[in-house]
Amino acid sequence: MSRSFERKLIYIASGWQFITGLITMFYYSLYIKKQGVDVANVSLLEQKGLQSLFDSLYSFTVTYGLLFIVIAGLNIIFVKRLLKDDTLQYKLPIYWILLAAAFYFLADFISLTLCLAAAVMALAKNKPIKAALGL
Repeated sequence: MSRSFERKLIYIASGWQFITGLITMFYYSLYIKKQGVDVANVSLLEQKGLQSLFDSLYSFTVTYGLLFIVIAGLNIIFVKRLLKDDTLQYKLPIYWILLAAAFYFLADFISLTLCLAAAVMALAKNKPIKAALGL
């Protein structure tokens, strides 16, 4: 049984995660960095404290964006290497369900929907594959 629909869903999810990661890293993080530079009418000590705070926010934002890019890359690698036609899949759909739970807490509902749909489809196709293989 073909698993092309799951592959397509995860490729779309990975593309979305990659784009989201790039936007977070290069647009949102630079916006945060700029907000730290635009602080005016404060003493030198307060300015250094605010600059330290905004530098930490900048680092967190870049790390957050990089996390999305790494997840997108891992999904593509896993799909290319592990998701073959006419094979039973248990570990990869469970990984996608756990990833969907993480996306729920990260409020990325597009990735959540795509990963959860791919996991459900992969698990649903296990039964006909199992019957076809005679297991």
